[in-house]
Formats: sequence, C-alpha cells, structure tokens
Amino acid sequence: MIMQEEKHLSALKEVNAYIDESLAKDLLQRQRLLMAALSLGMQHVVELWLHKARAIKPGATVKHEFFKSEERKLKLQLAGALTKDISSLKNAGAILSIAREIERSRDDIIYGAPLPSDRVLREKIDYFFELKKAVKKAVGDME
Repeated sequence: MIMQEEKHLSALKEVNAYIDESLAKDLLQRQRLLMAALSLGMQHVVELWLHKARAIKPGATVKHEFFKSEERKLKLQLAGALTKDISSLKNAGAILSIAREIERSRDDIIYGAPLPSDRVLREKIDYFFELKKAVKKAVGDME
C-alpha cells in the first residue's frame, strides 16, 4: 500500500510543478497539457484519498473517465474498486463533486478549439486546489 501512495505522490509532485509553471506563463498556450495534467492529478488525489481511507482494493485503479458520469453511475463504477461503501467515507460527497467538476468538459478542452480566455482553465485549477483541501480535511496531509 505504501508503494501505491508513493506512486501517487510522485505523480502529484509532477502535476503540481506543471500547474505552478503554467500559472507563471500564459495558460492558454498550455490549454491541452494543463487540462490533461489536472485530470491526471485529480485521479491521483482521489486514489490517494481512497488509500489513506483504507477503502480501495489492492491493485484497483480509479479511471478519470468515471468522473464524466452522473453521480449514481460514478458511485457504481467506484464500488467495484472499493472495500467500503463510498458514502461512509468522510467528505465523500464534496470530493466526488469537485472531481466531477475538474473532469467536466475535459475532452473539449484537450481536443477542441482553443479557448477564448483562460477563465475556464483558472476555474479548473481552483477546483484542483479545492479537491486537495477536501481530501486533506477527510484524511489529513497527503504527503
């Protein structure tokens, strides 16, 4: 289990560095890779939360695609990877809701036309930081 957590922390370090670097430059020039990084980061934050909550089966993974689904379907998809009912986990509602906001419009942002302004990217970054806070509130520090 510790190895899994280290894998997630390593990936998050990379995602955080890319977000910081992107915020220091023009977000619109990094639209696609930034959105991919936020989606990847969300996935790792959620898995880390599940590991820390001792709620994920060994070897199970959470796919970012799960978060495109409406809430009921998302919970059903996650149930296969979990050892506990998702609803019993602290802050689960908030964490899943924020994760779904990050994933919303992901494919349009990555594969679609350039965005007219960086407003949506800034919102996604804010949601990512909010997700990390919600997980910290549920299971403590992620590091």
